[in-house]
Amino acid sequence: MNTLKSVNFNENKISLYGNLVESDILPTVAKELGRDVSVDGETVVNGAIYARNLYVTAGPFSVSGAVFAQGEIHIKPDAKGRILFKKAVGCTGTIAALIAGGRATFLGDISSKKISLRNCFVSGSLMADEIDIEDCVVLGGAFAMNKLSVRRSVIGTFNAPEVLLAGSVYLTMPSAYSVESVSALPDLELWNLTTTDLAALYFGKTEKEDSGKIRMDPKGDCVEVQLTDSKGNRQTIRSLSVAGKVMMADILEMGELRNHFILKAGALAGHLSKTFRLEEGELQQEKVENLFFDMLSGTVNAKVLTKTVGFEELVERYS
Repeated sequence: MNTLKSVNFNENKISLYGNLVESDILPTVAKELGRDVSVDGETVVNGAIYARNLYVTAGPFSVSGAVFAQGEIHIKPDAKGRILFKKAVGCTGTIAALIAGGRATFLGDISSKKISLRNCFVSGSLMADEIDIEDCVVLGGAFAMNKLSVRRSVIGTFNAPEVLLAGSVYLTMPSAYSVESVSALPDLELWNLTTTDLAALYFGKTEKEDSGKIRMDPKGDCVEVQLTDSKGNRQTIRSLSVAGKVMMADILEMGELRNHFILKAGALAGHLSKTFRLEEGELQQEKVENLFFDMLSGTVNAKVLTKTVGFEELVERYS
């Protein structure tokens, strides 16, 4: 691999292949703001990247600093090798990573006008006007100003005016939000992982008896909330939540699940001076990433929690 101490913007496009860049790739004068950067494989950048457009045609590729592009960030669908962004990624236009055979890992937040991801792991959150994800794992949230589409993905939570869900969708947090009613395609299977024994699944152990994923109904588990601002303007927000399925106090001790360690190990990787360690062993970001993708593929199947009780039944028992 050819080591570059610095990168000069002498042409309209910088092409990187087989390079170890030991500096930031940043413009130094105004005329260099319009340069494109193309990564064509086997590249490591130990710094940040600023470009008009960033194109990744092949991996492996790793960048340790923040990445920003004026126009678009595009990862070619047939890109092979691990593609790793260790810090936040931002763009004023479009971020497209519709990967077919590989995977891209983002260890920070992603912000853009439009985000389209397939086969991607995001430890942070997505923020854009429009978001479309498929076969992805997003440990944070997806926050869209207009539309959000989620197909066969694990996601922490979401908040958007319009939401479309399809395939197997897993929420790692108790609630998610929309303005309009959530649209669901016929193949939707919506699950909540709040009460799943993620630590047992991570270490290949037997899940706790009274743990498991909860099946959710995008209509039946939705509660409308009226919000009023200081000027008296009202807006209806719909909360999709498992709060309507209250667990009895003696069913499950949530702290014993240690899910927060699993989620933090995946979400904070690269931002901590040391790794999390439980009694069974060390928690590694890549293993957390693989755990959730194995859930999507069906290789790992969490059992279903059935010991739940609704609010009405709870009132009857203790009134």
